[in-house]
Amino acid sequence: MLVARSDGSVSLYLTDKGTPIRRWEGFSEGRPIVKVLWSTSRPAVFLCLDSASKLYFFNMLMQDNNNAPWHIESLNDPDARITDICYPKPTVDGRGVVKSTLAVAFRSGHVQLHTLSSKFADAVKDERGQVRDIVKTWVDAS
Repeated sequence: MLVARSDGSVSLYLTDKGTPIRRWEGFSEGRPIVKVLWSTSRPAVFLCLDSASKLYFFNMLMQDNNNAPWHIESLNDPDARITDICYPKPTVDGRGVVKSTLAVAFRSGHVQLHTLSSKFADAVKDERGQVRDIVKTWVDAS
């Protein structure tokens, strides 16, 4: 279970442990994280939204990044505010290609649906097994 924190960090818990097995911090300049989501198509990827409407993508397979986000997106319009994000269920197009999207809701009431590029949408070979192994090392170290 991923938990967004008001101190600008994100923690990963197992449901049977009261303490986090992993924590990501220092990436949001102390701004509260208001939402965190697992990718619906990539087991190793999660996304965070901070109170300044910045989006942070993390990839657990990239452990060499010292808790840094894998990718960051900011709004070009300083008056625009993201109020919510969600990963709708992936769809399959007429050619059999899986499309993964991100829905972004704004304070203005507008909603944008973004088709994610393959680096955010397509799982790598045995990604689920790799995540399981990484989580096991974090559990053993905690």
